[in-house]
Amino acid sequence: MASGYEVLEPRCPFCNQRLERPKELEPMRRGDFEYGVCSCGAVFVHDVTGFNLGAAMVEALEFACDADLDLAWDLMPGEDYQDALIEGYDIGKHLIYPEGHDYQGHRIKGALSFIRLSDDIRDAKAQGIRVKFETNAQPPPISPAARSADLKKLRKNRFSKKEVAKAVRERNLELLTEMASKDRLVLRKMQRLLYNADPSERWKAVIMLGGVAGAIAQDDPATVGDLLRRLLYAANDSAATNWGTIETVGEIIRNQPGLYGSFVRHILGLVGDKPSIPAILWAMGRIGELYPRLVRNSSFFIIFDLLTASDPAVRGHAVWALGQVGASEAKGAIGRLTGDQAGFELFDGIRVRSTTVGAVALDALKKMEEKKMDKQENRMESKQEKELKSQKEPPEITQAWHIYQEAEILKNRGQSLDAMARFEEILGIFDHFGYEAEVANICEKLGDIHVMRGNIKAAFSPYQRALAICEKKKDPVSTVIMLEKVIDLYRHEKEFDKALPYFFRALELVEGLKDVKRSAMFLAGIGDIYERQGKIEDALDAYKLAEKLFRNMGAKEKAKTLQDGIAVLEKRLAQSDAPPSES
Repeated sequence: MASGYEVLEPRCPFCNQRLERPKELEPMRRGDFEYGVCSCGAVFVHDVTGFNLGAAMVEALEFACDADLDLAWDLMPGEDYQDALIEGYDIGKHLIYPEGHDYQGHRIKGALSFIRLSDDIRDAKAQGIRVKFETNAQPPPISPAARSADLKKLRKNRFSKKEVAKAVRERNLELLTEMASKDRLVLRKMQRLLYNADPSERWKAVIMLGGVAGAIAQDDPATVGDLLRRLLYAANDSAATNWGTIETVGEIIRNQPGLYGSFVRHILGLVGDKPSIPAILWAMGRIGELYPRLVRNSSFFIIFDLLTASDPAVRGHAVWALGQVGASEAKGAIGRLTGDQAGFELFDGIRVRSTTVGAVALDALKKMEEKKMDKQENRMESKQEKELKSQKEPPEITQAWHIYQEAEILKNRGQSLDAMARFEEILGIFDHFGYEAEVANICEKLGDIHVMRGNIKAAFSPYQRALAICEKKKDPVSTVIMLEKVIDLYRHEKEFDKALPYFFRALELVEGLKDVKRSAMFLAGIGDIYERQGKIEDALDAYKLAEKLFRNMGAKEKAKTLQDGIAVLEKRLAQSDAPPSES
């Protein structure tokens, strides 16, 4: 044992009283945390990963306010509440390891985030919190006579984390699906397993969660849709870990392409985050293996550019994904990589294996040849089968898909005018047959091309149309993306007043999605516009809320920038309110 090494029992940082082990509290909101309440009125949240401290602190604040979100957003740190953080917490042993590891050297990553409201606010909320905690953090009291029957009934409909973890470890998809059909919290418990430090166990969680979500989506698409959006927004949140999130989104789409295929473009939209690129490529390969058109109809040509990446994991995954899709357009580029002996780790859907870029390139070329032969066999299908296929999809739409792919190729080659002409040619066809999702995609691409060519004003119309369709389809993720693009146009044109209602609509949506990062960004943008309008007090209100969110999520630089700006504005406001000096 190292000299000076100590282990502490958990105590409240405000009153030094011993703390009870935190408990699960249903329903959970922002993340998979455990909760606790000290007798002094402080509340705390446990994050087992230690990676989601920003989200945990925001969750603790909301918990302290008894889910009164309006109140939580109005509170100021230091004035209305105090916060504290204890790291190195092991929930299993209920001990604090200040060194960050136990006696055997195992890392202890857990953290406890504390909030203690000021006396007057705490008095108003304390009873409601304690009643809710005591009611929901443990099974309800059962009379002795009914205990046996009720426990048996409860046992059928609720499943422990250990039971879920065991079924995932054994890849028992049938059992997990049955469990999730009775207890939707099984999905959240499976999601927690994505944080497993063991890659093989994490991959099991990815495959099983995608399979279970796909299986129950037909009966409960709303629950699975919420899960998918949480995962996608976690992948966007730089303040949180996104281990396994992108891959799981891909698996859900692979299992339910009809319901969630529109999310493919959102996965590809994350390519700007370099650490996430192998996960994005893996998801594209898994989806494209079964539904190549779904991947091709998105901006999948961006994958071609990644074949020359310096990172072998990126090159290798790009080759693998294009092979899964059967992208024969990349045959020449992949052929030039068959001698690339750089190594990387690849999960093939069953196991993680060490391989080389060249070996994967040879497999991809072989797969492309097999797909080519399959296509030739499909062309020999009977006249009756052809007639049945044509009844399912109008011939005009089939032709439009071909033109769509041509337009994508032209766009990625830099032939923007030719691409625009192709997109405009098929826009009316998709519109006529009611393919609204495709209309929205084409409008977004047309807007992107206009922006790329510097024709900012011309981009407004297609972006607005895409936005209207996303709103109509009640797709908040896509709606936020389109709102951001419209906001950027107005900013470029310096028409800030016109951007304001779009900021407020976007803020409303991301608050509903519990996206703290984007909430802070939109609040800062609203503050900028108010400041330009001379509404200094309104600007300060928006900036302070944004600063609080940035600080709570650990974005220290952004918070510091806002703090400096707030100080300048407060000084200016004080000077304007000061009485004129006597001469």
